[in-house]
Formats: sequence, structure tokens, C-alpha cells
Amino acid sequence: MKKIIFANLDILCSEIHGLNLREYRDDFLRVAAELYAQGNTLIFESMHRDKLYMAKNVFKDVRFNYLKFWTRSDVKRYVMENKNMSNSFVFLSGTQQDFYIAVQSKSLFIVPTWIPAEQKTMLYGIRVDTPEQLLKFIKTLNNQNYWFSKINIEQNVTVLSLMDARYGYYADSMQERDMLIHFEELLKRGNNRNYYDILLYHFISGMTNTTFFDDIELFGMIPSSDCSMNNDMHLFMTQVRYIKGKRLPKNTMNCDNLLIRHKPKNKAHEIYSAYDRFKLGAKDEFDTMFINPEFESKINRLKKQNKFNVMIFDDYMTHGNTFNAVRNLLKNIGANKIIFVSLGSFNKPFQKKDYYIEGSVYDADYKASLTNEEELIHFEYQQQAKWEVAELYDIFNE
Repeated sequence: MKKIIFANLDILCSEIHGLNLREYRDDFLRVAAELYAQGNTLIFESMHRDKLYMAKNVFKDVRFNYLKFWTRSDVKRYVMENKNMSNSFVFLSGTQQDFYIAVQSKSLFIVPTWIPAEQKTMLYGIRVDTPEQLLKFIKTLNNQNYWFSKINIEQNVTVLSLMDARYGYYADSMQERDMLIHFEELLKRGNNRNYYDILLYHFISGMTNTTFFDDIELFGMIPSSDCSMNNDMHLFMTQVRYIKGKRLPKNTMNCDNLLIRHKPKNKAHEIYSAYDRFKLGAKDEFDTMFINPEFESKINRLKKQNKFNVMIFDDYMTHGNTFNAVRNLLKNIGANKIIFVSLGSFNKPFQKKDYYIEGSVYDADYKASLTNEEELIHFEYQQQAKWEVAELYDIFNE
């Protein structure tokens, strides 16, 4: 998906506060030319009309005729009048004013760390350290257009997987296989840290290249079997929450995740056969997990507004037992819309099991009884998503 990039005018400066930025500026101009050649639009903005006028004169050479210059007020007016295009907008800046516009329009906000940046932007924006890193990020955004699988479990409950996790036999190319192996090493064992940015960029692309997620109000992730939180998945989730402009219920929380695992859970793939895992259902999840009570007040407010829309993240999905357990917990407290997102899917039928829940799901003492079950197999698959993973290999190995 091609992007409209709103870049703060500081990026074109060769010096700021005595800091020599000429080399970065020149590298950025080379990157900008390549981004334009690939179909992206670059608009440089400032609140100062005199600085914009000076910049136009400095870059009046025909080589730079693709550069556009707008006032910040013009940028704000444009993005607010075209919120339906927010998945096309990218802000490149280190100022809070630009950050607020990005948040209001639910646009991606990138901080180029080679220019001065205010503290809030460094905290909430996605950082890039060089123009070359920025180029790879935007290329990844342009590259991602498809999710590998999708299934509607019931009305307003959807399961999406970004990639096909079955690299052993089903990878279409060596490039796809290589990327999937490294991603699994990163997520499951914390290895191959140099693949972190690649996975982050691909994931953020999937989350921002569509408006499907724009009405989500709460974000959560599946805790690990040992009750811990996967740090990488937590950072991914937090970054998406920042981009969507959503706050936690409180500034200080004992746990900032919507779901709490209060005691360790058996690792199903280690102690159960494939058939037993298939039949197990959500029992182990119900025995070990509940909704974080620190979210209860905010959930009640959202319910009154008919905005109790939730997204839950996990790294991989097999039979969907964990997602299914959380579906039952969230429906029990009146969730309006639920989206489950996994980075990878093993392409197994989804085990939809409905439970009657007795007691409060905000503590560990509730009881769940199975009332109905069915196997769902009608996934929508997008082969192009596999090609996009393979393309990541080329983007980051040029």
C-alpha cells in the first residue's frame, strides 16, 4: 500500500542547534527519491510559513520537484477530513504537535532519531535510526496488503493470522521458509534479535494498512504458560495501542494486560497428543486465566457506550483453544466485538466450544461448563500473504 508521508521540515535541515546533520540529510534525500519513485508521496510540513518558503527556495532544483511543502494546519485539516484514508498516512517527526495529529487521525507515527525529538514522541513513536532503516520500513508498509487466514467464528468475532507458520512443508520458497524460521526463533526462544525490526515492521504494517481495527478500544495478549508475558509480543501490542491512541484504565497498574494467568498451565504440545489437544478444549485455560479486574471499570464504561470492542494477540494459533476460552470470557461480560490476531497459523480447524460460566470472570473462582461444540473449517486464505513474507527477505537483504 503506497503511503502519504508527512515529514517534519527538520528532516531537511543540515544543522539543528549546532548538530551537523548534513550526512543524514543527504542520505534522506536519496531515500526520499526512491520512495517517490515507488509511488509514495512526500509532504514536508511546518507551522512556520517563512521556513517553508525558505525550504522551497533551497530545493527548487528540478531534481526535487517531487517534494511538497504544506503548513501544519493544512496537514491537520487534510488528514481530519480524510480519516477514511488514515491507513495511507505516515507521520515522520519528533514533535508533539505532529504526534497529536497522528493520534487523532489514527495514523502511523515514526520518529527519526537523528533529529531532535521530544520525550513523548520517543516514548510512543516507532523509532528509526537511519534513513536506510526508514526506507526498509516504508518498503515493508508498501509490501503488506494481505493476511494469510481469516475466519468469522460468529457475528462480530473474527480470527486473523498474518502468516502461514508451516514452514516445514508448506513454504512456497526458501525466502519464506528462512523468514518464518527466524521469526519463530525470535518469538519462542528470544534468539535472532536482528529479526526483531523486520517482524515488528511487518506486524505494524498489517495493523495499520487497514481501517478494520480502528474501532478497537481495548488490547490484550495471551499470557505464556508460565504466567509471564512474552516481551516482544507485549511491545508489539503496546505499539499498536499507542498508534490507535488508546489509554490504559489507570496510569499505574499492577498488570497492564487484559488477561491474567494466575497459575502455570501445562504446555499442551509437550504432554498431550495432537488428538488430545484437539479434544481438550478450553479447560486448561479456564483453570488458569481470568480477566484483569483493573479493567472492570473501563469495560463497564465502554459497555454503556456500546464500544466494548477488544483485540487479543498471540504468537501462534493451532486449534484455537486459547482464543476460544478468551472468547467465552469476553462474551460473558458483554463484549461487542472481538478480534483475535496471531502472527502465525498452523492451519488447523478452529474448535468452537461454547461454555456456560458461573461466577465472576474477574477472579479465578468461576466455573465453566461445556454447552455446545463444533469444528469450523471455512477459513479464507490469501496466498499473496506468503509471497509478502518472502519479499521481506529481499527487502532486508538488498
